[in-house]
Amino acid sequence: MLTRPQVYRTRLLQLSDGLLCAFAVALAYALRAQFPWLDLPELEEFSDYVWLLFLGGLLGPVMLSQQGLYDPAHLTTRVATIFQIMRGCTYTVLALVLFLFIVRVQYARSVIIFGGVLAAFFVYGRHELTQSLALRRAQSGEPLRRRVLWVGRPDLLTRLRQALSPTELALIDTVAEIDPSATANITELLHQHAVNVVILHLGELPGTAVAAAFQACEREGVEIIIHPGLGFASPFRLTVDQLAGEPVMYYRAQSARPVDLAVKQAVDYLGAVVLLVILSPLFLLSALLVRLSSPGPVIFRQERAGLNGRPFVMLKFRSMRAGAENERAELASYNEMSGPVFKMRDDPRTTAVGRFLRRHSLDELPQLWNVLRGEMSLVGPRPLPLDEVSRFADPAQRRRLSVKPGLTCLWQIRGRNDISSFEEWVRLDLEYIDQWSLWLDLKILFATVPVALFGRGGR
Repeated sequence: MLTRPQVYRTRLLQLSDGLLCAFAVALAYALRAQFPWLDLPELEEFSDYVWLLFLGGLLGPVMLSQQGLYDPAHLTTRVATIFQIMRGCTYTVLALVLFLFIVRVQYARSVIIFGGVLAAFFVYGRHELTQSLALRRAQSGEPLRRRVLWVGRPDLLTRLRQALSPTELALIDTVAEIDPSATANITELLHQHAVNVVILHLGELPGTAVAAAFQACEREGVEIIIHPGLGFASPFRLTVDQLAGEPVMYYRAQSARPVDLAVKQAVDYLGAVVLLVILSPLFLLSALLVRLSSPGPVIFRQERAGLNGRPFVMLKFRSMRAGAENERAELASYNEMSGPVFKMRDDPRTTAVGRFLRRHSLDELPQLWNVLRGEMSLVGPRPLPLDEVSRFADPAQRRRLSVKPGLTCLWQIRGRNDISSFEEWVRLDLEYIDQWSLWLDLKILFATVPVALFGRGGR
């Protein structure tokens, strides 16, 4: 990508400034230790300051970045740059002092302050050096911007160029534009303009034209950037993979990274085991109450729609009288939930014990076995019966099936059965999917505890 070299350069500058900040703290400690005649308190061992070096090395580049020091189009004056660096280093010192105050660690603040002053000098020196090298590179005739040949339909290329950010525009020097479906002089333009990069927009181009552009770039050794012309919801879900030994585009249906999903799966397994052990007395008591309350099995089994709609058998403590599923058609007119889902206040099929279990979500406890079997997650959209899923009015509602169903979810903690609109239920599920993070899962799990204890929205 055109911006990738700039990103790498920025990361390198941030890394070097982080090392300079850490070195500044170490040097400040060494210099501070050389002046005992100042009658300052005795310093701790240097080994006690190692973690402070690490913290300063992390905070320094962050604060400097907040001041805009690493912006690609850094065209400010020398005085403005000095003030940017001074503010960044000052904020770093304040952050370190505040951190020491919060954790109640007594270290010499003079080392931190002196380190901040030294870091400002070091970072400014680094900045002047890199600016000097960039200027020398420009004077030597080495191009700072990439010479770009645009290939594609003229109207689509115009729209793409208009959408470029200022950072991208600063890296591009457009030398020519060509429509390969109308002419075939790509190789000639590569020679004529000494092109660095070809940007190929695939939108509405015939396969022969695309193949010709690829062959010309590969033959000439010119980099090529491919714009697929597809409206992806998020570019962060798109990666390049291989299939049958050839490159393919891989687009994830959700924003979660594979590594985060692996952590979520591990947390599901560990959490299910821990909860099964801790709640085992509650399991036994609930099972005994169900057995004594009415005839029929203790565990209710029903096929529900799992990941991508795959059926699985969900387990619950039975909360209705035996054969209640056969009576549902007779109660259809009493449904209080819009859409395909059936919810009814004071359902006559529910037993007294079942009503209590439902209010406090105790009937859902056997689904921890579903979590252990990999069919469910601790947090995720609630699984629905197959017949309700088949009656979805909007195909977009099936996107709630793009993740594993869960024991609890946003719907569970924001009203449960008090939410009478299925559209609102789906909206909450899609909000969870689009904003998913491990931290969100943790917040939902903690929020579920008071909801279950006090029976909010349960019936």
